[in-house]
Formats: sequence, C-alpha cells, structure tokens
Amino acid sequence: MASSGQKVIEVEPRKVTVAELSRVHSAEYISEVLTDHRSTQWSGSRPDLAELAALFAGGTLTALDLLLSGVTKTAIHFSGAKHHAQYDYSSGFCIFADFALAADIASKDFGKRVAILDIDGHHGDGTENLCAGNPNVMTFSIHERGIFPGTGNESDPSRNIFNFPLVTPETDFPLGKGDKALIAGVEKFTEKLESFEPDLIFVACGADGHLEDPLTSLEYSVEGYTYVANLLRINYPDMPILMGGAGGYLPDTRTPEVWSSFAKSLSVGNGE
Repeated sequence: MASSGQKVIEVEPRKVTVAELSRVHSAEYISEVLTDHRSTQWSGSRPDLAELAALFAGGTLTALDLLLSGVTKTAIHFSGAKHHAQYDYSSGFCIFADFALAADIASKDFGKRVAILDIDGHHGDGTENLCAGNPNVMTFSIHERGIFPGTGNESDPSRNIFNFPLVTPETDFPLGKGDKALIAGVEKFTEKLESFEPDLIFVACGADGHLEDPLTSLEYSVEGYTYVANLLRINYPDMPILMGGAGGYLPDTRTPEVWSSFAKSLSVGNGE
C-alpha cells in the first residue's frame, strides 16, 4: 500500500484492559464478555471471540498511541470502529466501543478535541451515545435512514451530535444516495470542524455503503470513498487521523477494496 513518499509501519496490536474498558462499559458487561465469554452476538461461551473483541479494541488504542506520540499522522486499524456497542450490551456485531473509548482517553487524559466521522451505512448509535456527554468530542454520522439500528434521524448540536441520514424521501438532501450524497455529507462535516476545531479526527469507514453490498441501498462507489479520503487529507494535511473499518459484507471483494483504497488515499503525504 506504500507509494512514493510514504512509509508504512506495521505495529502489533495489544489487548484492551479491563480498566480501560470500564471508562465506557459497565463492570457487569465487561465480566460477561471477558470472564464468561458470552455475548448476544454469538452462541454459547466463546473465549476465542472474547479474545478477538479485546484485541480489536486494543488495536484502536495502539493506533491512538501512535497518533498521540507523533509517530504518524495516519493510523489504520481495519478491525476498529465497532460503533453499535453500548454501555452494557453488545449490538450489531459490535462488542466493545473502541472509538468511544479512544475518544474518551484522548479528550480526558490528553486534552484533545476529537471529531468522529462515521460513513458506515448504519447509524453509529453506540459511539454517539457514549460520547454524548463529552464536550470535547463531536460525532457526525452519514447513514441510511430506517435500517438497523433505526436511530440517527435527528441532530443535537448542543451535545455536538450531528446526523446526516440518506435515501428516504424524508431526507432534507434531495439526491438521497450515491457518491454525491456521501460527499455532501462529508462537506457538512468539514463545515462543523471550522467551529469545533479538533485535534484528532477518527473515521469509521464502513464499506457497507458500496453499491454491491447487500445490507444497504446507498450505492457508493470505490471512487466515492477515495474522493472522501482525499478530501479529508487535502483539507487537513497535518491532522492526525485514525481510520477504523466498521462494517462491510463483501469480505472477499468490495470490502477490502474500499478499505485499502481509502487507507491509501488518506495516507498520501504522510511522509517520513
């Protein structure tokens, strides 16, 4: 994925700790997953999946560390951005709310202002709920209205919560879907950044908005995703950006293509 002027560093992720998880999840829920190895997202006791969930969340914190220490301006963790996980339960294949946790650490421990852009086809309800009380975190979700989890139809500017639902006739954006709708949403996000003035940007780059993905009707193209990545990096050349993969349901074709294209474009100019 490297190109001229880019240096790619691969870093081994670590597992998240119980103390870290307790910042955004209840003790009972953490124990249910990490001790009992149970979740509503799988059947029976699954220590292997519990371990993966801890590694997925820890990987996002590993990426955050690289940004905060100045090692890189672009950190990629495809297994990150599990945006449906709630305070005390799993949801939508998401066990631990890694973006909410990383934002909590960055804002409260390091004094950073964090803007989270979620372009997954589904509303980032968990991230939004868990960050809502933090004045130094902004969430902005672009998603298909009416599909799982059925939320995200309204914004709450007083709590830095912004939603840009697409597709249905009720949307206030006439194009409704496709690359133009996605780009219009991202441009609205960048407008909000002018007053929010973030120190970090997190991007939940769900590939399930692709026109071939079976779970949404958003009809984005790989080129549309790439345009968004370029828009972000060109407008914020020195901004530390963390990318998580979020959802995608074409694991052998479009999902890795979307993720890799987005990551490569986001990393252009990352330099030495």
